Amino acid sequence: MSAPSFDLLLARLIQADVRFVLIGGLALGSWGVVRGTKDCDIVPDPVPENLDSLARVAAELGGHVHMGESLLGSECSIAALLRSGERALIATQLGDLDVVQGLEGVLPYTELRERAIDIEIADVTISICALEDLRRMKRAAGRPRDLVDLDDLAAAQPDCD
Repeated sequence: MSAPSFDLLLARLIQADVRFVLIGGLALGSWGVVRGTKDCDIVPDPVPENLDSLARVAAELGGHVHMGESLLGSECSIAALLRSGERALIATQLGDLDVVQGLEGVLPYTELRERAIDIEIADVTISICALEDLRRMKRAAGRPRDLVDLDDLAAAQPDCD
């Protein structure tokens, strides 16, 4: 696979009217921290129609999910996985899409969306999680990379601690 094209991936989701909030490494950039990331992390609106639209875009982009010994690649199988409320890492032609649902420390879509900011990226408007929500999720994850991200956020946003 070539280098990820997360801007194109996000644009495809928006064009298909998929509702989501961007979290994780890509969201850091909106708060002044730029770093590489291997995937695009989103929290989707969990209503079935929205998850079906997300699955449709993933399937159109050659998306597949490894589930143990199985490989889910059809729109229906991806939609069923998403509807189950499970986290899904979907490998697409434009890069990996980490659909974050049901993880401890990750706020539900409705709460994230209430406080999200909307930013224009690649000619589309993307909902980015609020700074405090991003910090809360990074603290909850607690991995070494997340702790570095928290330090970087503190340096980039010193008035918001």
